[in-house]
This record gives sequence, C-alpha cells and structure tokens, in this order.
Amino acid sequence: MEPFSVTVNPLSDSLSLLSPLVRRRSHSSTQISLKGKIMERLAERSPGAKPKVKKSKKKEERQRQTPVERSKQSGIFFGDSLDLENWYSCGEGEVSEIESDAGSPGERCAASPPRVNVHPLYQHVLLYLQLYDSSRTLHALSCIAAMLQATPTSFVGAISTTSINNTYTPQLSLLQNLLARHRISVMGKDFYCPIPQDSHSHSFRSAMFIEIIISLCLYFLRSYYCVHVVATPQDLAGNRSMQLTSIEVLTVLFSELSKVTEASAKGFASFICDVLSKCKVQKVVLHCLLSSIFSAQKWHQQRVGRANVSAVEEGLSEDSVINLSEDHMDNCSGLQSQLLRLLQSLVVLEHRVLVPAEEGGDAPIGSGPGAGFELLGEVDHVNPQQPMTSLQYLHGQPITAQGMFLCAVIRALHQHYTCKMHPQWISLITATLPYMGRVLRRVVASVTLQLCRNLDNLVQQYRYETGLSNTRPQWMALCIPPDLILTMLEGVTTIIHYCLLDPSSQYHQLQVGVDQKHLAEARSGILSILHTIMSSVTLLWSVLYLVDSSERPAAASASSSSNINLGSTKNLRQQILELLGPISMNHGPHFMAAIAYVWNERKAGKNPVRNKVIPTPSEEQLLLVELVRSVSAMRTETVMQTVKEVLKQPPAIAKEKKHLSLEVCMLQFFYAYVQRIPVSSLVDSWPSLLALLKESIQLGLPSPGQFLILGVLNEFILKNPNLENKKDQRELQDVTHKIVEAVGTIAGSSLEQTTWLRRNLEVKASPQIVVDGASLEADVEDLMLTVMDASSFTPSVYSVHALTLLAEVLAHLLDMVFYSDEKERVIPLLVNIMHYVVPYLRNHSAHNAPSYRACIQLLSSLSGYQYTRRAWKKEAFDLFMDHTFFQMDSSCISHWRAIIDHLMTHDKTTFRDLMTRVAVAQSSSLNLFSNRDAELEQRAMLLKRLAFTIYSSEVDQYQKYLPDIQERLVESLRLPQVPILHAQVFLFFRVLLLRMSPQHLTSLWPTMITELVQVFLLMEQELTADEDISRTSAPSVAGLETTYSGGNGFSTSYNSQRWLNLYLSACKLLDLALALPPESLPQFQMYRWAFIPEASDDSGLEGRRQGTHQREFKPYVVRLAKLLRKRVKKNPEDDCSGRTLTWEPGHLLLTLYVIRSMEQLLPFFNMLSQVFSSKVSSRSGPVHSPAFSPAFQVKDGKLESQKAFWSRARQNIEEMVEKDFLEGLIKT
Repeated sequence: MEPFSVTVNPLSDSLSLLSPLVRRRSHSSTQISLKGKIMERLAERSPGAKPKVKKSKKKEERQRQTPVERSKQSGIFFGDSLDLENWYSCGEGEVSEIESDAGSPGERCAASPPRVNVHPLYQHVLLYLQLYDSSRTLHALSCIAAMLQATPTSFVGAISTTSINNTYTPQLSLLQNLLARHRISVMGKDFYCPIPQDSHSHSFRSAMFIEIIISLCLYFLRSYYCVHVVATPQDLAGNRSMQLTSIEVLTVLFSELSKVTEASAKGFASFICDVLSKCKVQKVVLHCLLSSIFSAQKWHQQRVGRANVSAVEEGLSEDSVINLSEDHMDNCSGLQSQLLRLLQSLVVLEHRVLVPAEEGGDAPIGSGPGAGFELLGEVDHVNPQQPMTSLQYLHGQPITAQGMFLCAVIRALHQHYTCKMHPQWISLITATLPYMGRVLRRVVASVTLQLCRNLDNLVQQYRYETGLSNTRPQWMALCIPPDLILTMLEGVTTIIHYCLLDPSSQYHQLQVGVDQKHLAEARSGILSILHTIMSSVTLLWSVLYLVDSSERPAAASASSSSNINLGSTKNLRQQILELLGPISMNHGPHFMAAIAYVWNERKAGKNPVRNKVIPTPSEEQLLLVELVRSVSAMRTETVMQTVKEVLKQPPAIAKEKKHLSLEVCMLQFFYAYVQRIPVSSLVDSWPSLLALLKESIQLGLPSPGQFLILGVLNEFILKNPNLENKKDQRELQDVTHKIVEAVGTIAGSSLEQTTWLRRNLEVKASPQIVVDGASLEADVEDLMLTVMDASSFTPSVYSVHALTLLAEVLAHLLDMVFYSDEKERVIPLLVNIMHYVVPYLRNHSAHNAPSYRACIQLLSSLSGYQYTRRAWKKEAFDLFMDHTFFQMDSSCISHWRAIIDHLMTHDKTTFRDLMTRVAVAQSSSLNLFSNRDAELEQRAMLLKRLAFTIYSSEVDQYQKYLPDIQERLVESLRLPQVPILHAQVFLFFRVLLLRMSPQHLTSLWPTMITELVQVFLLMEQELTADEDISRTSAPSVAGLETTYSGGNGFSTSYNSQRWLNLYLSACKLLDLALALPPESLPQFQMYRWAFIPEASDDSGLEGRRQGTHQREFKPYVVRLAKLLRKRVKKNPEDDCSGRTLTWEPGHLLLTLYVIRSMEQLLPFFNMLSQVFSSKVSSRSGPVHSPAFSPAFQVKDGKLESQKAFWSRARQNIEEMVEKDFLEGLIKT
C-alpha cells in the first residue's frame, strides 16, 4: 500500500501538530518547554507534607507529578471534529484543524520551509524533544500495576470514586496546574505562558483518579522520541518498557472494571462509559494498532529494498520526525501482542458499559448517530488492500462496529511477513465473537474469507516449495510458526461452529446473552460463503493426500524442504473432519451444495477423456468423494437424501453465470460417489436412491442432469442386477421406463414434424454438437452464442449427447432390468425410442453426421438382443434398401455390419427376401416405358447390398447360397457395356475372396479371370485407340463406341466416369489377389503369369522361343504401364508418375476410391511391373517371394508369427474393402 502523504506547515509547527512533546521527569524534575530549547526550572518542589489521604491516592499524587505531559480530556489529537480525511484537505499554507492558531515562539522560518509528508496513521503520536529518565517513571507506573494486581477490586473502587479535587493540598494543586500547562503546550503554545483563568479552574476539578491513570497510560503508550534527539538503545528500550507497562496497567484495569461493572448499579456503567469516551480510549488503541500494522509493512518493504530512501534523507516522511527504531527491533510484534490483549479486555468492558440500542434505533443511547456503520454494514468482505487511511473513528459505536477494527484485523491477517502474529489475531476474534453484536455477520464473513485465502496461499506455497507445483505464488509467508495451518483451521472451525451450530450447545450461550437475530444473520452470511471455505479445506485435503500417498518417495520429500511445517497430517485431517462433521449434520444441503460448487472448480484441464457424455472426474474431484466418505455423519443414505434436497431446492451460491447449474455439478459428484461406494452400501440404501431417482424425474432438471440420472441408474444396475423383492423390481422397472423416456425426448429434440397433420419427423436444419463430455458446457455456450443471431431456429444442443448416452447404456440396461419373462414390456419403450432414431438415420447430410453416428451405435447395440428385433427390424431393412444407404461416415459402416448381420441371421426369411429382390430385378426384362439407366442402377444397388450382406457375415456363413449368388453375378455380366453393374460385380468378387473358403470358389475363378482380362483388354484398346487417333486424326475407332474416347455410345462425362470406376474396381481385384497369401487363393496362382511378370528358371524354353522367333507374351500389367507412360508423355498435365507407391507384403497398393483419369493408375502398374521384374532379374528366392516373404524370418514359432502377421494384414485389407462400399461422404 502506498503511504498517503500529508502536507503540513513548517517544521516548528509540525512538531506541535504531530505530537507536541514534553519532557517528563520524576516528581522533583525540571519541566522542559515544548521545543526543548529553553531549559528553565519551573520550581523544584518536594512532595511536601503528606496529606491525610489513603495510601493508594498518595501514590497516585506522586504519579500525577511524574509524567506531566498532559492535555485536556477532549484531546486535541482526537477532537470530535477530527477525521483522517482532514489531513488530505490541508493544502499548501493551510492549517489543519488539528493545529492551533498560535505556534510556539521563536521557531518560525521566514524563508520557504521544508514540508513534511506524514502518514495520517501517525497522527496520534506524541514526541519527546529531550531524553527523560524512564526508569523512575517506570518505577512509579509499576507501583500502580502492583497495587492493581494485589487488590484489584478495592483499588478500582477507590480510584473510580475519588476526585482529584477531593481535598485541597499543594500536590493536588500542582497536579492541576501541570495538567493545565501541558494542555496549552499540546495546543502549540509555550509551556510557561500564563494559564488562562478559565482553563484549569474547572477542567480537572471533577476528574476522578481513574481518568488521570487512563489518560497517562494512553499518553505513555503513544509517546516516541523525536529523531533529532540522540537516544541510546537503553533510552529506546526504556521507552518501550513504558509503553508495555502502560498497556499492562490498562489491560488489568479494564478486565477488573468489567467484573466490577457487572456487579454495580447502572449509574456506574454509564460513568465508566463517559470516562472511556472522554479519554478517547477506543480511538487511541485502534490508532496504535493500525500504526503498528503499518509500521510492520514499512519495515518489510525496506527489507525487500523498496524503501524511499531519498524521501527519508530529505526529511519528507514520518521517519524524519519520529524515532520508530524501537518498533523496528521486533517488527512491532511485542507491542502489537500486548495491544491485542488490551483490545480484547476493552471490547468486553465496552460490551458491559455501552447501553444496548433499542429496537428500531441503531445508535447506543447517549451516543451520537450511528451513521457510519450502515455504510459498511452490508459488505461481506473487506479488501485487505484498502488504504487504511480512508477509515475514520465513529463516535458512539462499539469497537467491533468500527471500520478501523475490521480493517486492522483483515490487514494484519493479510500480511505474509507477520505470520507469527496471526494466531494472536485469530484468538482475538474467537474470544470477542460473543461481543460482536450486529456486526457479527460482517466480521465473521470477512475474517473467514481472509483465513481461507491465507490457507490457500500456504497450501500453494507448500506445493511450490516441495516441488508439487511449478508456479511460484505471489504470497510467500515468512517466519511461519510450526502449527500455523492447524491454528488457522481451529480458528475457522471456532468461528464457523459459533455461527452455524445450535446455540444451546455453544459455550458463548453461557458467557453472554447473544441476540438470536444477529446470530441468524451471521449464519446466513457463513452459509453464503461456505463454498469458498470448502474450496480451501479441500485444497488442503488434497495436499495431505499427496503427502500421505506412498507414490512420493521419502527422498524426494526430504530433498525439497519447505518453510511450512505441516506437522502431523493425521491431526490436520482430524481437524478438517471436526470442522465439516457438524456442518454436514446441521446444514446438509448447504454442505453438499458447497461440495458441488468445488466439484465444478476442480474440473480437469484442457485434455480430458474424449467422447464421454458424462465427463470423467479428475483426480482432485475424486478426492472430494473421498472427503465426503470420510465425514462420519455422511452415510450413504444421508448423502442420497441430502442430494435430493439440493436438487429440489438448490441453496443460493454466489457463482459466475458461465458455470453449469448447481444441480448438474451435484449429480456429477453423486455419480462419481455411487461408482466408488461398496455394493453393500448401495443395496442397503436402495429406498433412498429410488426416492432420489423418482424426485429427479419430476424436477425437470437440465439435460446434462437427466443424463447423469440415467448414469446413476445404470451404475446401480451394474453393481446390483437383481433385487430380491418383486415390488422393488417393479418400481425399478417403472423408474427406468420414465428416465429412458425422458432422455429419449431430449434425443428427439432436434426433430420437427414435416406437416402438422402427419406424425412424420425430420431433422431440423441446425448445427449439432460433437460429443465431448468435459467441454460440454463450453460447446453448448459457443453454439448458443452462434445461434442467437439466427433467431429463426433454436437448436436442441443436447440431442446428440442423449443419443450417444442411450447407445452406451440402453441395450444392456433394459436387458438387466427386465427379466426374461418380462421382455415384452420393453418393446413399446423401444418403439418410442426408434420413432426418434429413424429420422436421424434417414438424413445423410453433413450437419446431421454426429446424430447419425450416435443413432447407428444405438441401433447396433440394440440389434444384439434378439428380443428387441420387433422394434427395429422393418425400419432397419427399409434403411438398408434406401438408395442413399451408403452415404455415411467411415466410422459408421462397422456398426451397420453388425446390424445387417443380426438382421439376416436372427431369422431365415430376411436373406431369402433380399436374394429374391435381386433375382426379380434381373429377370424383369427391360420394358419399353422404363428408364434403362434407372433400372440398371437399381440392379447395381441391389447387387451392392447383397455383397455388403455377405461381407457382414462370418466366413462361409452363406456358402449354401453360393450357386444362387454365382448365377446372379453371371446374369449381371451377360448384359454388355454396363460398367456401373460390372463394377459392382468386381466388388462382389473381392468380398467373396474374403468371405468364402478357397475350395468353394473353384467354379467362380474362370469367370473372374475372364472378366479381369476383358477389362484390361478394354483399357489396352482404349489407350491404343487414343494413340491411333492422335496419329491419324481419325474421327473414331470402330470397336470402341462403348468407351469415352469417342463414338456414339455412352460418351457423356457421366458415363465416362462409370468406365473409370469399372477400371479401378478391376485393378483392385487384382491388387487383392496379389496381396492375399497364396494358400488362400491356390487357383489364382495358375493365372498370375497373365497379369504380372513371372520369375522362371526354364531358360531352355526361352531359348526355343528365340530360336523359333516366337513373340514373347507380355503380361497385362507391363503392357498397360508402357501405354500409360506414353500417354503421360503427351499429356504432361495428367502425369501421376511422381506419386510413388511402396510395396509392403500383405498390404493393398490401391487406396484410391475414385479416379478422374486412367493416368492415375500408372503408379500402380509401374509398381507391379517393377517389383516382379526385379525378382525376374535376380532369379533368386521362391516364386512368390514379394507377396509372401513378410519380414519375420523367425525359426522358432515361425508359423505362429506368420499367422499373427496375416491376421493383422487381413484386418487392414478388410478395412480398405469396407470403405469401398461408401458413397458420397469423405471416406478417410
């Protein structure tokens, strides 16, 4: 905090302003004037004849003569009209209200004098301008202290009832004279100037000895040496002893007065109240306390090198006037410690003597208006950075209601360099709780928040110092007492329990009557910040867990030492549970709501587990579950009942708008809790869980809350599938039905009716969110923001999540909840769910992809249970037959494989029905009025679906249908020049190679080879024709009308693309045949030579061929590669030869799904001719070495590793073939 500077007048005046200083000596002393320059003797007087008064009074008279520094009781420095603000308003040349009109003689400077900037917190300080004999004064003061301690009651009674005007003696006369002189010297006049007649004749006449003692002690308490006085360390120590003894006298005196007042009549209390008010006791003590806090801050800043040295040298701060080095010695801690004891006794005394306010009146009787408090009253927390100078003392208000008091407490607790003082501040607050009155709420809330902040800071510091965290906290505590954390926890416990627990069980009920209204306010205040308290406590709990966990080796913890000593972690854990136990018993819903709030705070960072509707809890969140399980009051049943109450009526918690709702956080916690409790506890508390589930259905929770309810139900079923009681089982079924329906409704919320009359649904044209549980809220918010602009439609942001969750849990859940004889009851529920699912599956647009993916998973999981078949069979078959069926994401096709497999396998008729459709489509002769293209497309579509059905089955599952299938394929091949149909036949061939055993395919090989040769010939003709056309510029080549190179056949670009698809499909068949192991395709090995160069050892045959000038046969791959290379040279823009392929055994070379020109096949042909040619030239190794020598030549276990290799290779091949079925959407 920046010190506030105050501009005052010349130094001569400033000394009288700041604290006129008077030299004090013992009763035969010489009195020195204000400036300490004129050293004249006033009059040396002996004590004179002993008057006939009590011994105690005699002692006091002596004491009266001793410290003659005295001012009028109204206190110039604490005049009613003086506020700290007045210090700011003193402009240049002005005189503050605190200054007197007249200065002392002889010290004014004519020239422009130096100006002094003094922090307003030092306005109460009085200065000694010369040394004084502290030992003699200390002796006299010690005598008073001794009398107080020896016979407190009679001594207090005597001084309270005896006036200094009791008898006229020379000593008393002198005492009054001295008091009057010092009053005028404090006002800035000369000590020796004539005393105005009205000044002392009445001011002190009625004063009681108690007033004089209190005033004197307060003066000693705030007196310091001036910087210009050369004081030895002994002098400074003597002055410090005087201050401490004064505080001790006042503390004992006030404590005794509290007892006496309680037993006395009302008049005495009112008299003491007046005395305190006249002497400005509370104001002085608060100022001393605040300045001690400020001094500590200043010394710390100097230590860390931020002192304003130049200002000190130029005489521009309080350090240039007041000698504060005695405070510097112990950082003010000694003085502050005693001041806290004094303040505590003063608070108790004040409580006894201040007349309590009447109902409806804020200010205590006899005091000024209580205006200041209301300004501060409703604020729940004081900012520790608030400038302390902005506070003013409010007359007539109790200390606890003063802003200065609360500011002092918060500021002191905020200082990390005075940690050793914190326990004493905490004990001050806990001891004065019963005396707080109407400020109880404000004080407990502010102090608790500050203590929680300190606790957080200490924990962060410990984590940093022991290497658990890399972030250095800004707040690093110094000089930490060994049990500081435990002390703070105990302090927080005391404060919170005082406010929250039933007063009858509280100690304060016995001590002092506490207003229940104030207590109720404080209770609501604490409950409103319970989440912050819980946050700090759980942070500490997590550190204790880390320290206790065996994962951290002892060596690591030893090497990284910390200034903070945690002490026994067991004790700290115990203290935490002592704090939380009673709260959870008496304020369960608030306790659980605070847990929910902290749960939300402890969310995992940026990289959560993906694709979870219900987010996976972080480690820190799981520690919350452990903490709740450790609180003995929170049994499983109690937790469930409390969670239900929180859901019904969530307590108000101050939280930012962006947080998820409290109910959702509560349920996330509860879900994790249910996952981690023993099965026995869960089963025992079934009635409570059932009540919670029933209640949740009716509450209309946010969608994520409903997902969690379904998750909790699912957890229960997984842990305890069978309930013994039939009534319980029936109730479980009912509640399951309702929860699933509710989630189903959310799933359908992105659908809308096509027309208002029909019940057909379709997907709304709105964006959908990809499921990612941890950033669910953020996704939803982002989407809502984008949609706010386009107000024409409102998306349902949670439909995808609902579908995903149903896909994960529904099938298994229903199977467990409904027994085998009750499965019929499931069908109506599933029919309703399918009503929402099918419209998503009909929509193949990109924006619907997330929903499509979730629905297909749901259908896939349901199809695994035969009893569900009635609910989805018809819809699934219709979707399969839809012409857009294969327009989907590659991640969905595996789910469709499972569905189609279940659809065809669970009864015999569906596959026959499909076969019949294919047969009928082929047998129906082309009729004149039908569109030929459409009919051919229909045939190709059915053939592709039959291929997909075979592909979805097990190996040889449909072997008995192979003759029928072969017939269908041959019929399709009979139609000439139908590339769209023939391309599907080649895909079918590939499926059969993967799904039928080699021995069953023997009869099909001649057809396959013939068709393959036909397509390669077509390609060769087309490439040759291109060459001829370019050579002869002929308009057409007779035999090639069917290709896209010219002629009057199918010459549009649409059809040319179909031919390219056919070429690609044929090449892929060859690619697959070469990639599979030879033992699985024995027949193909006889035809390989036609397609690829073969290695041969029969050199004689070659010789004979050369001898007879026979032309050597060149395989198709070599021929096509050569032709394509020529074509590429002519059309460099089509050059794809730069795209090289790599040969890997067991891997397919062709991974393209579509080609736009034949040149794209060149790398494939190049690769095949090179790989196999190189083998020819090397003439080594087995014939089929490139395809069948995977890189595992292990002698032992060779077969096993080969088997594993081919298993993996086959899986990769199947994935590639699977993607060839897809249309439309990107297949990567």
